[in-house]
Amino acid sequence: MTEVWTKWEGQVINGVFPLRRFLSSSDHSAVFLTEYKAQNLPNATLKLVPAIPALAQAQLSHWTTATTLAHPHLIRLFEAGRCQLGGRQFLFVVMEYAEQTLSQILPRRALTPDEVREMLLPTLSALAFLHSKNLVVIPSDPPANPRQISLSVPYMILQKTTIFPPPAISGVSA
Repeated sequence: MTEVWTKWEGQVINGVFPLRRFLSSSDHSAVFLTEYKAQNLPNATLKLVPAIPALAQAQLSHWTTATTLAHPHLIRLFEAGRCQLGGRQFLFVVMEYAEQTLSQILPRRALTPDEVREMLLPTLSALAFLHSKNLVVIPSDPPANPRQISLSVPYMILQKTTIFPPPAISGVSA
């Protein structure tokens, strides 16, 4: 579906958000580089998701609620809405642009122990913040592979990420 997503480069969502460059896609969504003039940000990210009629209002409500969250270790969501491209209905969310993501690094290499240590406290801080807001849902059926981290938050869905090999942490065995 990448070729479908890339043909929308140059389109403008709701007259406000230009799809400047296609960044990535999954089997259900696409991410574009855009801008967020309301906060004078020349670079922001816009995620497009096909609107499923039975789920669209709930998803939009979750994203809208997530725009109120502020934590230094979470990507800020600025705005969410509906749009139409190519005759199809979509939901979109505009968020802070990240220069680099784990999804770009992990397919090429594992994180070094120093990188994991550097990320650990900010990650735990963000999780504690989400827990304090009752936004973390722990799956009732944990993954069979304990090295696979899957976090489902009603307001944000973070993709499954496998970190291999797992870092050695003093006093903890894999």
